[in-house]
Parts: sequence; structure tokens; C-alpha cells
Amino acid sequence: MSKRVATKQDDREKINVRERLTENVLDLSLMNISVVPVNDIKPLKRATVLDLSNNVITAINSDFTTLVQLTKLDLSNNKIRLIADDFGNLVNLRHLDLYNNQIERLPLSFGRLKKLKYLDLKNNRLNPVFSKIIGTCTDQKDCMEAARKAVSFMVDIEQQVLEERRKEKEQKELETQKSLQEKSLQESKQSEKPNAEKKKKNKNKKPKPQHAQSTENQEDSPMSSNTNSQQTKQTVENDEKQSNGLLRYVLTLAAIGIILFLIIYLLNPDLVGDIFGKQYSEIMEEYIK
Repeated sequence: MSKRVATKQDDREKINVRERLTENVLDLSLMNISVVPVNDIKPLKRATVLDLSNNVITAINSDFTTLVQLTKLDLSNNKIRLIADDFGNLVNLRHLDLYNNQIERLPLSFGRLKKLKYLDLKNNRLNPVFSKIIGTCTDQKDCMEAARKAVSFMVDIEQQVLEERRKEKEQKELETQKSLQEKSLQESKQSEKPNAEKKKKNKNKKPKPQHAQSTENQEDSPMSSNTNSQQTKQTVENDEKQSNGLLRYVLTLAAIGIILFLIIYLLNPDLVGDIFGKQYSEIMEEYIK
């Protein structure tokens, strides 16, 4: 019985896509589609409007982003949970309807949809802060404003995430460099041990005649003192270099952070309050994980 149902399901999903095309509109709504037939749609270059509403689609996969000819896309009333990371490749998209799905977050690349003029994200599982920022989509004007704010917000989020990843990479490189320096210092100390033991043995030897011993002490003592002094000075200098290097790194990161803050403030002052909010940090964590 289950095999018969599965076969029936497969038959219903085998749609003659070309027959559903009228002028530039490809209507695949109410077809019980669970997987978008991208390979069948892609050759239809004049299909710039795609209606996939009222189906059972659960994910927009990466292959979907090859449909770069799309200017209007209706994915409302599906079961979409995941959207491909490279969704922003649909650079010609002007109208996007994602009403009544199960979307929890937008892909980072969403900020690249510079031509987007209409966006409906109502009835999804988005972070409440994000929903508040972009507002509702109750009429044409609201949906246009939602599109503008969502794109702008995701541009900021992408920049922040990339910056955090860059900092993390630099921190790892710094830790690796520090580890190598410590290893080199340990090896240097180990190589000095035989010399120290040799000097100790020489000191424990029977004393020479008083006159010769006095002369030797006068010669060796300044040499030993100078060597210890040079080693101590070199160690202090190495410590100071590491400390100064770390301080410069911290100051550089602080300067970059201030510059980014000023840029965000100039581009969108409304976001500044949210940036310092706990909930904004929660949104950031969703993408940095």
C-alpha cells in the first residue's frame, strides 16, 4: 500500500513544466511539489515569474540559485525551513513572497539582493528582534519597507560575521606564533643547560695555586657576569616585544571596531540601539556558530 502511495506521489511530481508557462509566468502552484524541479525550469529563460505557492517544499537548495533570470518568486504556504547560503545569487529578484513557512533565519547572502522591492516574511519562525526590525507586511508600502530593511540589516550582519571570523583567524594565528616562540625559548634553555653544567664542574675542580686562581677568577668572573646580564637583557627584550605586539594587535582591533560602528551609524542610525542590545547579539550568534 505504501509503495502504491509513493508511486502515485512520484507521478504527481512529474510535471510537464513547459506546459505551465504562459508568457513569462511559470505557475507551479497547488501541484503538491516537494522538491523544486530546477533542471526543468532552468532552460525556460523567459520564465522570470515563478509561482511555487501552496506546495510542500521543505528546502530551497543551492541549485535553485542558478535561476538567475527570476524577478518575482512566490514561495508562500509551503513548509520551507532552510534556504541555501548562496540565495543572494538571485540578484535580479525584485519580489519575494515567503509568507507562512517555517523559516528560522535568512542566509547571510540575502543582503546582496539589492534590487528587492517587496518582501513578505509573515508567519515564520524568525528571531523576534529581526521581525521587529523589518516590520510587518500588511500592505504594499509595508512590504516595500520590509524588503529595504531586511536587505540593509543582512548587509550589516554579513559584515559583522566576516569581521568576527577574521578576528578568530588572526587570534588562532597569534596563538600559534606564541606557541612557536615558547617552544623556541624552551629549546634555547635546554641547549644552555650543558654549558651551565660544564661551568659547574669547572668550579668544583681542585683550586689552582693562589696566584693563578686569583688571576683566573678575575678573568672568569666578569665574563660570567656579562653573559648572565646579556641573557637577562635578551629575555626582558623578548618579553617586551611580545607584550608590545599584543598591545598593538588589541589597539588595531579596537580601531577597526570603532570605524565599523561609525560606518553602521552613518548608514543606518536606527540599528545602533539594537547593536548593543542582548537580542542583537543573539542574532549574531546564530550566524557565527
